[in-house]
Amino acid sequence: MRIAILYDTRDMYENTADLYYDFADEVSISQLDAAFRSLGHETIRVKSLTDLLKLLQDKESHCDLVYNTMEGISSRNREGLAPSLLEIFHVPYMGTDAFGLSLTLNKHLTKIIAENYGIAIPKSTIINPCDSIDTIRERIKDIPLPHMIKPNYEGNSSGISRCVGMDESITTIFWLAKQYKSEILCEEFIFGKELTIPFIGNDFNSAMWTITTVDVQDSDDFWLDKNWKTIGDYRNIIFTVPKETRERISYAVSTLFHVLGCKDYCRFDFRLSMDGCPYFIEANPLPALFKGGSFDVMGQEHGMDFNETLKKILHTSLDRLAIPST
Repeated sequence: MRIAILYDTRDMYENTADLYYDFADEVSISQLDAAFRSLGHETIRVKSLTDLLKLLQDKESHCDLVYNTMEGISSRNREGLAPSLLEIFHVPYMGTDAFGLSLTLNKHLTKIIAENYGIAIPKSTIINPCDSIDTIRERIKDIPLPHMIKPNYEGNSSGISRCVGMDESITTIFWLAKQYKSEILCEEFIFGKELTIPFIGNDFNSAMWTITTVDVQDSDDFWLDKNWKTIGDYRNIIFTVPKETRERISYAVSTLFHVLGCKDYCRFDFRLSMDGCPYFIEANPLPALFKGGSFDVMGQEHGMDFNETLKKILHTSLDRLAIPST
């Protein structure tokens, strides 16, 4: 099988140094490339939408399947652009479709959906780029401090700040709205444990998932900001929770996976409050897959190395797409 690895990196975009961090890196892409090849597949790397379009239009070239991890910038549909092209040309790809990627990129909307299904979420509000400082103050006045301020359509801690005072929050929101030219989310910070739940499977009864955290959290006010993620000096580890908490997380991830239209695999982020309540933060159906990451750690818990975990994700996609695995 010929698999195209579709991705973008930070260096592809000009003047993004202080705004966008939600990209793959060449090291993780090389790991994926080597893993697919070790499973007996041919691979090609496609590093831009322009190159993807050329590949799709070239009748002499072809791929049997696409692994998509292209993020894009400056659009609330940025993650849905590549799969939209693939759908137009009827090329099968792994993971969630264009609509699901655009939906889950909207942090505020996914929280509203989660709350509708009885899943705990932090108290939050959304601010528009055109809102005045007085409007911002009115919108956030009932959100408990400290505030987590973040662009509504970004990931990997791009643009996120924790603000301990109302004036600091207002200034930060106003600045971020001008920089990103998009909606800004203001939500209460949940003191407690940072949790990540990797999930593989389209049938929850046979899906593989677990609860992980990071080994560097030493207090309830810790959060994994972009400095930690950029430096990468931490490890993902399995985290054990009481039965009742696990059941609440199980309900949340199984419900959200299907309600949001996720496919094959997804990562869910929660904050576990000091009184044991899991608060849903976001869903990421376009997660980075790399050695030492949450999916790899989950695989190791089941006696699988990185290549075998990727094989499970691949075969989960092939089964859904009704494509023979040979």
